[in-house]
Amino acid sequence: MVRQRLTQEERKKETRNLLINSAIDAFSKFGFQGTSVDKIAEQAGFSKGAFYAHFTSKEEIFLKILELQMRKHASSIQVEISRQESLSGLINQMENIFLAVKNESKTISMLNIEFLLYSMRDDSVLAKWRDLIKKTVRDISDTIDELLVRENNASSSLSAEEIAWTILSLENGLTIFSHIGEDFPKGLYGKALRQLLPNN
Repeated sequence: MVRQRLTQEERKKETRNLLINSAIDAFSKFGFQGTSVDKIAEQAGFSKGAFYAHFTSKEEIFLKILELQMRKHASSIQVEISRQESLSGLINQMENIFLAVKNESKTISMLNIEFLLYSMRDDSVLAKWRDLIKKTVRDISDTIDELLVRENNASSSLSAEEIAWTILSLENGLTIFSHIGEDFPKGLYGKALRQLLPNN
């Protein structure tokens, strides 16, 4: 079967995706400081010039990776929220989302830690990281608001935004610690959410 020739826009998208995948692999192996633009480009099979045709720096591609992952994760949470009729139903399902994230790969957790450490040394980078997190929280909290309306305008001691922060903060912390040892308590995320969040 003859492969259909890609358009210029499709080739650009393919190149960009290959560079992103290469960067994910390189950052997870060598860390942010240990990864160079040359290494990312070479591993993807492109020249350094090809890299700079798509990204201005390794910081930009790192941020793009985190943005894509956060968008994907926020979307999965939003989909689950939209399926529920009550906050208690959502809490019961969040353990499954947590397990899916934890079992998928250690790579994303490593990248998050890498970028957090890097951003804490550079205020301009930290501002970009903060904006990403705030947007994720806002997207999730908007969907939680809709859930509370579906639940006959259920009241909560926490705002939708506070619930979103709780879900993400607890998940990120537990995910990191779950990679340390096999003795991590099973079902802890769901149990903790049921204690922390209003469960009508």
